[in-house]
Amino acid sequence: MVWAVLALAVACGALLTVIRANRFTEKAEHDTPPVGQFIDVDGIPIHYIKQGSGPVLIMIHGAGGHVKDFTFDHVARFAKNFTVIAFDRPGHGYTPVLDRPGANLDRQSQLIIQAALKLDIKHAYVLGFSYGGALALHMATHCKDFVKGLVLVSAVSMPWPGKIHLNYRAMSKPFIGPALMAFSTAFFGDSYFRTTYATVFKPHKAPDGYLDHVGVNMSVRFRSFVENARQLNSLYPQVIEQSKLYPMLDIPIELIHGAADTSVPSDIHAQEFIKIVPHANLVVVDGMGHGTHQLAITQIEAAVNAMRQ
Repeated sequence: MVWAVLALAVACGALLTVIRANRFTEKAEHDTPPVGQFIDVDGIPIHYIKQGSGPVLIMIHGAGGHVKDFTFDHVARFAKNFTVIAFDRPGHGYTPVLDRPGANLDRQSQLIIQAALKLDIKHAYVLGFSYGGALALHMATHCKDFVKGLVLVSAVSMPWPGKIHLNYRAMSKPFIGPALMAFSTAFFGDSYFRTTYATVFKPHKAPDGYLDHVGVNMSVRFRSFVENARQLNSLYPQVIEQSKLYPMLDIPIELIHGAADTSVPSDIHAQEFIKIVPHANLVVVDGMGHGTHQLAITQIEAAVNAMRQ
């Protein structure tokens, strides 16, 4: 009898968790609806935004991000001189999760380039932030004819010591990850996720209005967060392999990195990268953490202009 009661209690708890987690997802998507269009690539609806005219500048968001990272400032700013396109990577924003292992760099690169070709884009400059920098580098090393230049913002570019955070390792596990993240979104409040998200900008604060604009809860929908964790968990060996190809890079490359970045440290990534690709130009921003994509916009603008020259 006792075991039956316990089993019933567990089942009810699991059902409540699923219901509340799904409501969290529904509310996040209601509060932050799609802002762009969809293009079909191999049966996958890729969400993207496109604005401006002139040379094409593709923007690739980081782990847990989506296209609204760039609609806060970048798109309007750069659309004056470029055709700006930003894609939701698989499992982020409104582009769906592809498969259980997590979409690797090669698959994501193929999807972005196929989407661009369907939009009649044959060449582009590429700006990548954090994980998006690793993806931009994959595109540049594997699709040389497509990428004309790179701006790498706090980019993951080199192998790093140690392991990724335990949270991401746990969330990437089958069954365990979805269960843990569903529980988190079911029972933790919005303020918890806003506070956690804001740590990206330490030692500074997020720009005024940014957290509301981007829709923090979009990043922690449990299916999206688990896919993000899977992608991060498989990144290390992919970076090792593609770093062997960096010496062949002969396109303009600009790097922006925060000196106080503890998520993707400059000395491990950017400063080691320029030893392999000495023609790349690195700007290190004193006192800045990982939030360069929003806080170092002046340096990014200068880098984009320098890359184009």
